Formats: sequence, C-alpha cells, structure tokens
Amino acid sequence: MADFRRWFLAFAALVLVLGSAVPASAQYGVICGTSAAVAPTLRHEGFTELTGDILLSCSKAPGASSTPAGTPVAQANITVNIGAPITSRILTGTVTEALLLIDDPAPANQVPCLSPTNPTIACQVTGDGVGGEFQAPSPQYNVFQGITGLGGPGLAANTITFLGVPIDAPGTAGATLTYRITNIRVDATGIAVGIPLNALVTSSSSTSIQITAGQDTAVVGFATLGLSQDIAGNAPVVAGLTPSFLECENSPETTVGTATFTEAFATAFKTKGASGQNTPGIVYNTESGLEVTINGQTTGVADTGTRLQVWITNIPPGAQIFVDSWAQSTAAVCTTLAEPCSPEPSDATLVGSSGSTPTDPYANTITEIVDNTTSAATVPSYLVQWEVTNTNPFAIDSLKFNIYASFVGQPNNSTPNPPTTGAGGFSPQAASATPSEAIPTFSSTVPTPASPTTLFSAAQCVTYLLFPYITDLTGFDTGIAISNTSLDPLGTTPQNAGACTVTFYSGGAVASNVATSGVYTTAVIPGGSDDAFLLSSLDTGYPATPAVPTGYAIATCNFQYAHGYSFVSDFQLQHFAAAYLALIIPDASTRTATPFVCSAYGSASACNITGEQLVH
Repeated sequence: MADFRRWFLAFAALVLVLGSAVPASAQYGVICGTSAAVAPTLRHEGFTELTGDILLSCSKAPGASSTPAGTPVAQANITVNIGAPITSRILTGTVTEALLLIDDPAPANQVPCLSPTNPTIACQVTGDGVGGEFQAPSPQYNVFQGITGLGGPGLAANTITFLGVPIDAPGTAGATLTYRITNIRVDATGIAVGIPLNALVTSSSSTSIQITAGQDTAVVGFATLGLSQDIAGNAPVVAGLTPSFLECENSPETTVGTATFTEAFATAFKTKGASGQNTPGIVYNTESGLEVTINGQTTGVADTGTRLQVWITNIPPGAQIFVDSWAQSTAAVCTTLAEPCSPEPSDATLVGSSGSTPTDPYANTITEIVDNTTSAATVPSYLVQWEVTNTNPFAIDSLKFNIYASFVGQPNNSTPNPPTTGAGGFSPQAASATPSEAIPTFSSTVPTPASPTTLFSAAQCVTYLLFPYITDLTGFDTGIAISNTSLDPLGTTPQNAGACTVTFYSGGAVASNVATSGVYTTAVIPGGSDDAFLLSSLDTGYPATPAVPTGYAIATCNFQYAHGYSFVSDFQLQHFAAAYLALIIPDASTRTATPFVCSAYGSASACNITGEQLVH
C-alpha cells in the first residue's frame, strides 16, 4: 500500500511538471501594443476611404530569445476587425490589397509571400539566431496580403486576416519588432460624423505573440463630409424677364451656370498618386495606398484622382453645352499660369468622354460637351467630370467651373422643358459599395442630393396682341385679322409653325360663350398670310344674348412678327365704323408696367426685354 502511495505521489509530481512546462515555441514570444501613427479624416461620402496604418510594436517577452539559426520561425494569424465594412480591393479570390509588412522594409528589401492563402510551408521563415530575418542584407518573407471572408457570419465584411505571419523576438536588447498593416479601405458612409473609427487587432497564437489587453485597439480615422458644393444656374428669376433663349432664334454662347466645389477639410481632394508609392510609413495624401507588386498585381493603386461631377439633364434640340476644361483653386500655390511653376497650383481638369485620366492643360480652355443642334430629340442627361490633377494638402482648395450654352433656332418653335443640373459632388457615384467598384467611389445618397438647378430656358417665340376694344352688342360686330409678317424683303426667316389663340374678356371674366370656353384658335398662319374672323360668328348667343357687349381680346401667336387689325361697326356700316391696330405686348413671361426701366430688375444686365412694342 505504501509503495502505491509513493508511486501515486511521483506520478502527480510528474503531471505538475509537465503541465507547467512551456512549449519550445514560447521562448520566441513577443509582447505587442497597437497604435496608429496617423488617424486621417475620412470622407463621409466615400465607399473606399483609406484608413490610417495600424502599427504593432513588439518587444521580446520575458525569458524569450530569438529563433536559432536554421530553425523555422513560429507563425501566427493576425486579424484586424474594424468598425466599418472593409472595401479594400480584392485582387484574386479572397486575397486583397491590404498588406502587413514586418519592420518597414525599404522597397528594395520587400519580399512578398506569394502564397497568402497557404503560407505555412510556402512562406516559412527560418531563424538567423538574432531576429534579423526580415531586414537587409538578406531579408526573408516580410510582406503578407490580407484575406477577406474569414470572420464568419456577420464579421467577414469587417475583418481582414493575415495568415502565417512569422513571429521572432528581436535579438538586440531594447529593439522592437514592428508589424505595419496598411491599405485597408472602408465604407465611411455608415460611420457617424466625428466618431472615431476603431480597429481591433487579435492573434490566433497564444504563445508566439501576445497583444496586450487594452493596447489591442487603435483609432484609424474620423469621418466627416468632404465636400461643399454650389451649383447655380443663370436662368431668369425676376418677374418680367424673358427666358435665356428663344426657340426660334439663334443665340450666341453665354454663361448659364457655375459649379463650385470646395473641400470641407484640407485633404479631401487628392490626386491619383504617382507610380512608386512603395515606402512604408509615408503619408502620400493621394487616392492610392502603398504600392507593392505581388504575383504580377500591384496593391494600393487607385483608378483615378478625386473626381467632381455634375449631371446636366434635359438638353433641348438646338442647344450646345460647353464647360470650363480647367480651373485653378483659390488656394493655389502659384499665382501665374506660366510654367515653370513649382510646386504646381491646385487645379482640376475636365475628363474626356472616354473617362480616361485627363491631361492637365494648365490653362483656361472651354470644351463643347453636347451638340444637340442637328437632333429633334432631347438629350436626357450628360455627366460632366473633372479630375483633381494638383492639390495643396495644407490648404482648403476651391474649384469653380463655368457652364455655357448657345442655341440654334428650331423650326418646331415649341416650349421645351428647361435643362437642369443634378447629382453634383464627388465622382463616380453609386447607390452602395460593391467588391469590384472603382477606387475611389462615392455614395449617391450621402449626403442627401441637392435639388436640381435650372440652367436656362428656351421659350417658344410668341407675339402677344392686345385688341383693347371689341363688341358684338346687338346691332354691332367686331372683325379681327391677324397677319404673320415674318415673310419680308429684309432677310427674315419666315416662321410658319404657329397658330394664334385668342381669349375674349367681358364683364370682368373670360367670355365663356365665345368659341370654346372663351378661347378661339386660328389655323396655322404661315409667313406672308393672315387669318380673319367675326366675333359674332364665334358667339353662340349672338345676336339675342351677346357674350361680349363690350370687352377686349388678347391673342397669343406662336410666331414672331404677328400684327393685328380690328374693325368695329354697326350692322352694314350704316352709322358707325372704327378701326385700329392691335397693341403688341412685350413678349415676357409676366407683364410689367415698366418694361423699359432696367432698374426695375435690379441691374442693367437683367433688363433683356425683347420683341416689338407699340408705345403710348
């Protein structure tokens, strides 16, 4: 019995020894804390906003030592869970452009793992005895790509995992091992403005690496709206003014609107970035991230610089639309347009119809974007884009582009709907973030789109004729004649498309018993022709109950150069007859008592009343 007790105690002691033994890999362990060197401002409108780099700074764990020379270095999986959907570009399968770099290797010393989804053997690092395997002169694998979709249900959209990351304690006393996680892009539209965006870093290994609790989270950005825009049209808004263009007339190029885009913070506008942004830790202030070529693909590369847009919609037949090809920021470093100018000024350049990266003209030019002079159909919409080609990251840039239009008279002489602007802001825009979208891409709903702005109007050419006295009182009658005098020996283009609608008024109201509810429509009156009629022939109550014992009439003729004549007499011209020419009311959308006083409209330039008039 005593022998059994001695055997049992010996066995228990052995179990305690084995249970407390530290696996061999634990002696190579490191203890790490998480930080972010820069927490950038993210554009709240953006789907592909580049967060700040995450740094894991690691020191040798107590009792640990560097991996012996020739011995495989321990590996761990490192996962980043971030407080917004991750939108880093997927390069192949589940492999993204997000990178983890060990000890910030210089471009010449960057050695990417070429098997990011299975690096256990393919990207095994062997120790050199002093923890210097990742640095020159003979660096081993020190660049790893992030894998998406490994977070499980509800987490995959917010996680990036780096598989098989080698972990080795630095050999020099006081030295640190660093892991930089970069090229993580997020959908910032769901981040509350002003609230920090946090990233949590965890590891699958409990022995090779320990991320200290309380030091495992870093703030990698703050979201705020990135753009203030002012898109304005020059369409008349003061009562009494005529429209911008008349449908039947040719009009020269004129400014019809402006689009002004201003940064809400100093780095909201970014260039695409120059090729070769491959030094870890540098803040390039471009749309591109860290560029490292792996398996023939380059990480971090944006498709374009920041683009600004405005939709121009409902462009009528006859219209030509032009825009400024280039604009210099009010915060430009240079004050001259003559090269050389170093550094170049903040500016943006019109994107061509192909959507390719524009060539900076470095000069004020105008480009025609729509020519609708030969079509009878309305152009429903046209997207105008300008791309930022130079920017000042230490100032608030503001860019203003003019919009111009000219007009070729149309034979149909109709009243088309006015062109408008809409969906201005950053570009391109989408309804939601997608895995294959361009970088950068912005939301079409954040912020709420501004209401469309009318650029100009193209109104029907009309003449308003006032017949100030008419009557079909029993025993009397009124004859009216309207002529289209656009056919003349003076070179005027005949206008043949219009009829006249004549409205009759008597006793303080429309004389509803005349013609159709008080309105008579003539036949189309070609240039060089006329139309004549008797009031009595239109009055259903004549002669017993005349609708217009006394009154007046206004004719709206859908052509210019209409003239009217009225003849009032008793029956068979026995005792009374009188004739007069109709008065021509200024062809403005609203009559005004002072059509010739420019100050009534606020400025001399606003006084653009046109058309024939008879003056009392």
